[in-house]
Amino acid sequence: MDPPRPATTASADDLLELFQAIRKELELREEAPSGAWVESSVAEARAGTKPAWYYPPSDDGGGISFYSRRGPKVWGHVHAGARPRAGERARRLSEAMLGALPPDVHWISVGFSGFDLREERALAHALAARPGAIAIERFQMERTVRREGPPTVVDPPSGLQLIPVRAATVEALGELDARGFGGSVDDVVMGGTVGEYTEIVQSLLDSRIGRFLDEASTLLYEPSPPRLAGGILVSEASPREAVILDLVVDPERRGHGYGRFLLRWGLRALHALGYTTATLWVTEANRPALRLYESEGFARTASTVLFHWTRPSGEPQPQTSR
Repeated sequence: MDPPRPATTASADDLLELFQAIRKELELREEAPSGAWVESSVAEARAGTKPAWYYPPSDDGGGISFYSRRGPKVWGHVHAGARPRAGERARRLSEAMLGALPPDVHWISVGFSGFDLREERALAHALAARPGAIAIERFQMERTVRREGPPTVVDPPSGLQLIPVRAATVEALGELDARGFGGSVDDVVMGGTVGEYTEIVQSLLDSRIGRFLDEASTLLYEPSPPRLAGGILVSEASPREAVILDLVVDPERRGHGYGRFLLRWGLRALHALGYTTATLWVTEANRPALRLYESEGFARTASTVLFHWTRPSGEPQPQTSR
């Protein structure tokens, strides 16, 4: 198999087909970007401002890898059409991307789409053999909302108040996420700084991943001393399906049922709004969250794997295996 080609040599039609295929896959995960993401990605890949490598769609389904950079951190994606040798195409696309990272990049997180989950797992774990790398498994979970009826929700925990999400600053929401996820595998996936969490929260409030549902989102507020103790953020995937984007509890307030309270509050709100299904994503390593969701009626419906690499001290770039 020939190595992938730089996307700067691709036709607009080939790239359009490949990026549309990625968007379709992400829509199934309730993670599709909003707006003209496909068109802008095509233009950026052809111009070289979004570094990308590709196999034409006519080549047994084709494939593409690309990354976006924010300072020393990079978020990448590898897509291969589900045809024979998709895993091999995905491996070569991954290696082209990793081998081309500038030396000042010290962190990359890569998602996959299009090909068989077993091949996806095998590729992520093979890539994770390099120093500084790990493979992170994520589960999609789903719960029906209307059939079971609304869950019972009591008053907020003692000493706390429920406030609307937009009553807090986006910076305060970012700080809450940074506290809640700090040091976890989820923190690796998200980015790890208050500023990055703040940007993520702002994108959710701006409805960049589905219409944000203020009516099904809330915060637990501790008035003295003033502090956010937890929160749940929810968006709409379709007129019948909602996505729980963020469920977080301050580490100092865990063990008192705050997460269960917020989850049940959100599900009750979704029931009142007429949604029939709620979905979410959780990492395999987050065992307490998995146990909570399973105990509240969520079941696993899909899986995916992320590859994450942090540059070891002194290594100029992630070594590729040829």
